[in-house]
Amino acid sequence: MPASHKLLLLFLAGTSLGNGLLIVLFPQQWYLCIANPERAALYNAHFVTDVGTAYLTIGAALAWAALRPAFAFPLTMIALLFSSLHALHHLYEYSTFGNPTRHIAIELLGIWGPVALMAWLAWILRPRH
Repeated sequence: MPASHKLLLLFLAGTSLGNGLLIVLFPQQWYLCIANPERAALYNAHFVTDVGTAYLTIGAALAWAALRPAFAFPLTMIALLFSSLHALHHLYEYSTFGNPTRHIAIELLGIWGPVALMAWLAWILRPRH
């Protein structure tokens, strides 16, 4: 695996692990920082913490993918599965409730950017036989 792919996997792993850790340790503060004001009253500690553990799982899978190139494709696909379903859920929210977060930058950099990078990596890492 080229070093650039490994670094990108480690970058995505680090951002997912960091985000997951913040969510698990500070669920209400994290939620209130990202949720738009109309949705702040919908805070649910259990749900937010579940999302945090999903981000921790994604980060672990991507770190493992970077450290074990033989498993990089399936591990990246597992991370991409949650991330894509999460992004699709946000699409649904746009159509029914408007933007669920405070800023479009959060959506682009926190949801859609990682999905695009993971999809590209999965394509690059796919088996060629």
